[in-house]
Amino acid sequence: MNTIIESLKRHANSRPKQLAFVGETAQETQLQLSYQQLAEQVFDTAANLTSLKVKVLALRAENSISWLVVDLAAMVADVVVVPIPTFFTQSQVEHSLEQSGADTLIGDWIESADQLLVGYIANLAVYRRAKAKPVPLLAGTSKITFTSGSTGQPKGVCLSQQHLSTVASSLATTVTGLARKHLILLPLSTLLENITGVYVPILLGASVHVYPGRKLGLLGSSQFNAAAFAQQLADIQPQSLVLTPALLLALIKLVQSNSQLAQALKFVAVGGARVSAQLISAAHDLGIPAYEGYGLSECGSVVCLNTPKAFKAGSCGKPLSHSQLRIAEDGELLVKGNSALGYLSAPFIEEWLATGDLASIDEQGFVHLLGRKKNLLVTAFGRNISPEWIESEAQALLPGVPLFVTGDGQEQLCAVSQHTSNIDAKLSELNSKLPDYARIGRILLLEKMHAIPNWFTANGKIRRDQLEQSVSELLSQNLSNVSFHEQMVTRIDLLKS
Repeated sequence: MNTIIESLKRHANSRPKQLAFVGETAQETQLQLSYQQLAEQVFDTAANLTSLKVKVLALRAENSISWLVVDLAAMVADVVVVPIPTFFTQSQVEHSLEQSGADTLIGDWIESADQLLVGYIANLAVYRRAKAKPVPLLAGTSKITFTSGSTGQPKGVCLSQQHLSTVASSLATTVTGLARKHLILLPLSTLLENITGVYVPILLGASVHVYPGRKLGLLGSSQFNAAAFAQQLADIQPQSLVLTPALLLALIKLVQSNSQLAQALKFVAVGGARVSAQLISAAHDLGIPAYEGYGLSECGSVVCLNTPKAFKAGSCGKPLSHSQLRIAEDGELLVKGNSALGYLSAPFIEEWLATGDLASIDEQGFVHLLGRKKNLLVTAFGRNISPEWIESEAQALLPGVPLFVTGDGQEQLCAVSQHTSNIDAKLSELNSKLPDYARIGRILLLEKMHAIPNWFTANGKIRRDQLEQSVSELLSQNLSNVSFHEQMVTRIDLLKS
């Protein structure tokens, strides 16, 4: 049974006038939908999808009420949804369409010989793919979420309605009573916000505000307008948010200037990357109820979460009720209990899913992330070090400053960052809190790190193998200032070799 749709119908009958979603349609029209009105729109849209004989739809659009109506309607009509992030490159979009066999495109697309406009659904344009080739999907597939990946080539994860319902129900049980008004910030094409911003509130009968990213100060996958974000927080006064570590940093800065912005907040979930205990503590000191969680698309998003009742800074919380966790001999986190169906054409067959993340579980059951298994650095002294561990600790001292740690096979670790005031002093302070084998010995400073060819994927993720190679070349020149890709690189030695 799909508990999400059943809850929608139940709320429509028992609390028909309760506000479900407030915000804008895809045509930027202001709209408020009660649970009764939401149910009507969802079921009407589902009927339209059925009449068009849609099998697999690719949904690409900015956040809006229209987006979530189509997503929910697809559940009702048993249509497979492929959310396409608006920040995907054209190559990634084409890859996602071909791999999923999408026959219908809804949202922000351009009419062409291969994409024929056939009408509108929920204020979103509908196109047919003239050359769509059906792809055999794993039985029970309801949603295909494409992970951005570290290589730039997205991987399609197949999720069933039962899987999505189980994760959302488990999460709803964990956070029940914490908040009644949620503001969607992350793209709805992100599985995390899709579940926490749409499915969980419907299960709880809560109200949600949803606007396109530009209205909230969020542009693309990494651009941010702090003033716009602050204004929306002041106007909407949400009780709950889901943030990345970078957005938590931004919120901390805003609240430092205006404490009123945190007054309405009851629960702020933080995920997407490891968060240092210092950052969480800094948020709590300002009255921001920030709680780190952990999840991955292959497990239907959230797996662990801190809450006010079970909280330990520096951990990503305890497992939700639907998941079992254990640590493999090599330190990798394994998950059992609610894995996805698999990748496209590659079903998951193992009982325990290998996450690729290094972690530990303490005596109280809290899970501590240590970094990605494939990113592990092994120094010349044979010490295993996760660069993400040191990078997350550096966040608290250098908020908003990009910094990456290298040093595989080297006697000293090297930090690569951008010119900013007192960075050597800040990293010396960081070193004082780290064990000797994990201290940064050198710093390479660039003017525009993201301008270096081959260092980043199209999604802005670091290519660590390329970074390691470049840093090795730079250090071998043994100069304090060298030219590299038309930039001057400054080297600072913190530790004596």
